This record gives sequence, structure tokens and C-alpha cells, in this order.
Amino acid sequence: MSLRYFLEKYGLDGKADMPMSKLWKYYSGAKDRASDSSKKHMHEIVNYCVIDALRCQELMIKSNVINDYREVASIAHISLFDSHYYAIGTKVSNLLGAEAWTQDILYTTKISNQKASGKFPGAYVFPPEKGLENKRPVTGLDFASLYPSIIMTYNLSPEKMVSTLSETDKLKRENKVLHSIEFKYGGTTLKSNHANRRSG
Repeated sequence: MSLRYFLEKYGLDGKADMPMSKLWKYYSGAKDRASDSSKKHMHEIVNYCVIDALRCQELMIKSNVINDYREVASIAHISLFDSHYYAIGTKVSNLLGAEAWTQDILYTTKISNQKASGKFPGAYVFPPEKGLENKRPVTGLDFASLYPSIIMTYNLSPEKMVSTLSETDKLKRENKVLHSIEFKYGGTTLKSNHANRRSG
């Protein structure tokens, strides 16, 4: 989901649109030669960046993000910075540590120098059964933020997954860039392709 989507959702003014191709064209032109037109283009870029930053600030205030993080920081006994930038595992570990302290139990979160040498199989994630489950809510903890990290590292998005070979072949014929992911599970090699996405 894009910034534009959330601005509309919260009834805020829109962002200043500028395609990446246009942005890079302006930068390249200004880098090669300073001129009246390049100055005008740089003013457009500044306007785009300032409005983008302002809309993010307005969205943060409107959606009460800071106060939510303050509450998490207070409950989990961590700093406001950590509540925003660290994975849920840090918050849960701190919360457990605080509870252990009340029961006169002391433990360390210091990382051991002993490194594991073996390999461990990953988990196979089954597709969820769609529908609303309101009788027995289910929650999950992604302790190390592995999914967001993978998504950011490879610039992936779930809706860009290519699930059939025919679609893969079609995209390859169109010279689309695909990122292939392969892993072994239960003695079988599982493979999927993802079409590159651009976020803006």
C-alpha cells in the first residue's frame, strides 16, 4: 500500500507526484550543466520532497503513531526509539525480563560467543484460510522481523508473486525482471518468481 492510499484513507491532502524517470532526468541535467531550466527543475524536486515529508508528518499525527509507540515503550520497558525501530522480539524479551525481575529472577540478554555450527531447516508457510475468525483470534509474532527484512532486501511484495509457469514465461518474453526464490522442503524443491516492484 502506498502513501497516497493512507493519505486518502485519513482524509489528508495528496502528495506531489513526480515519476522516478522524471526525477532522475532532472538530476542528470542539473549535474551535467547548470541553467535556468535546471534551477527550475531543482525547485520542483525540492517541492516534491518537502511535501512528501510534510504529508508523512501529518499522517503520523493523524494516525496517532507517536502516542501508540509511547504506550508500547512504557509497557515493554524500552526507549521510544527502540519501540519504533526494533522487532517485536526485543519488546517481548524486555517484557519477560521485567516480569522475571518481579519474581526475583535475573537473566542476561547478552549474546553468547558460542556460535551454532549446524544448519536448521526453515518453516513452510501454508496459505491462510480466508475469512473472519472472531470467536478465537489468532496472532503471530515475527521475532526477528524476517518477513519485512526479506521484503525490503529483495524489493518484493506479496501481490507481485508469479504463481504459474505460463505467467513466468509471458513476463520473460516481455523482458520483465523476475527474482527467483528456491528452497527445499520435505525433499522437494519449491520455486517461485517475483516481479520487481517500485514503491512511491
